[in-house]
Amino acid sequence: MTELTPIKPPIQASPPRRLFHTLVAIAGWALFVYWWWIVFQRVGRDEVRFTLMFVAISFVVIVAATAAWAWHNARIFRRKGPRTHLREVTADYSHDGVGRPVTFVDMPRDRTNAPVVRVRFSAEGKAYVPSDAVIPRASAPPKPEKP
Repeated sequence: MTELTPIKPPIQASPPRRLFHTLVAIAGWALFVYWWWIVFQRVGRDEVRFTLMFVAISFVVIVAATAAWAWHNARIFRRKGPRTHLREVTADYSHDGVGRPVTFVDMPRDRTNAPVVRVRFSAEGKAYVPSDAVIPRASAPPKPEKP
């Protein structure tokens, strides 16, 4: 059995690297403020008022929608109680993602443990066939040589 490796503490950057990251962050914020200063020089009061109203209305709508969703979830919790287990899910492998019928040849154990699973397409649908080895493709005609 292999030994478990001990959990290592998080790596902390060296002081020069932290200084560099701090300077990059300060430069980014300075650029952000400068660009907004340019925007405020070019727009009028009406545009600023419209933008503030849009942001305020968006804030109210988002908070109201989040509160309604939380209320809805709390109502479900009060009615059903806490979750104690996962729902039972049965996977349906009778058809593929585009609706073609799927058949599995041989036992289910074979297709999950087989080293190779060949997928065959036909007019009737798709068939998964377990195999022990890779079957080489039919040899393609040789490519013509370039002059």
